[in-house]
Amino acid sequence: TLGRLSGLFPFSLAEMLIYFLAALFIFRIVCLLVKAAGKKPGVKKHFLDGLFTILLLAAIVFFLFEANEDVYFYRTTFAERYGYGTGSYSTAELEKVWTYLMKEANKSAGSVERDPNGIMKDSAGVGERVRKAMMNLGKTYPELSGWYPEAKGLMASFAMSRTGMAGIYSAYTIEANYNRDMPEYNIAFTMSHELSHLKGVLPENEANFIAYLNCMESSDSDIRYSGVLTGWIYCGNELLKRDRTAWEGIASQMKTDINADLNYNTEFWNSYKGTVQEAAQNFNDSYLKGEGQDEGVLSYDRVVDLIVSYEMQKLPTV
Repeated sequence: TLGRLSGLFPFSLAEMLIYFLAALFIFRIVCLLVKAAGKKPGVKKHFLDGLFTILLLAAIVFFLFEANEDVYFYRTTFAERYGYGTGSYSTAELEKVWTYLMKEANKSAGSVERDPNGIMKDSAGVGERVRKAMMNLGKTYPELSGWYPEAKGLMASFAMSRTGMAGIYSAYTIEANYNRDMPEYNIAFTMSHELSHLKGVLPENEANFIAYLNCMESSDSDIRYSGVLTGWIYCGNELLKRDRTAWEGIASQMKTDINADLNYNTEFWNSYKGTVQEAAQNFNDSYLKGEGQDEGVLSYDRVVDLIVSYEMQKLPTV
């Protein structure tokens, strides 16, 4: 119900609330200082009223966080429910899946729109198409069934880039928000990732996996390309750690179009590296560990186990 309400707004309601609360806080502080400077009566009462208001808002924030996010970290996981992921997979299996993803990425690379510099661009209405794809995915996985709002790009996407964030879920307004400034091949995958949180899928590796499933099941070339390329990157990073020779052999098959997207993505995120991004990553790492995800931000990478498990059930056993 709350998600439907916030979905009526074309902008991120959570973002607007942050600006409003920041302005309200500054206004109350200024009023208090003016009264104190003028030695007007009622300063003590004004201070207590302000303090109680802050405590009330804090209580509301805490309740919404517990009801809409925190509790879901301790539910039966999506992977457990549907039997994906074994916790271990061979390098040979990883290589087989990565080879498959390489072929699929090459197929998809030539069917997406590109700008004059050869960088992938999303087709029109990607947000609505991702939303519908998630609803369709719910037909296969009942846990994901039901209504979804459209993910919203933040006006303060520059700030997200500075912190190294692609997307964020608001438990207070039930909104999926994404960084609209980042390279566009990331957008459909990120939208799907954040929308999965709205269904109570909080572990980051599982949200990544659902984003992968949603994109791979789509018939839209830009959405599928977002999923296959992101999955290829995650699996490739793991293969590189295990067998560099195998990685180099498969990576040599990569089309020039894909390389252009990867280079642009690296340049974009590297341009924002610094103290702010490091601090944000450390905060997110501590938050995830506090919620029982012992690997912190590394838990995003654990999607590889789920992808390999899923694809090995489909690929020919040759």
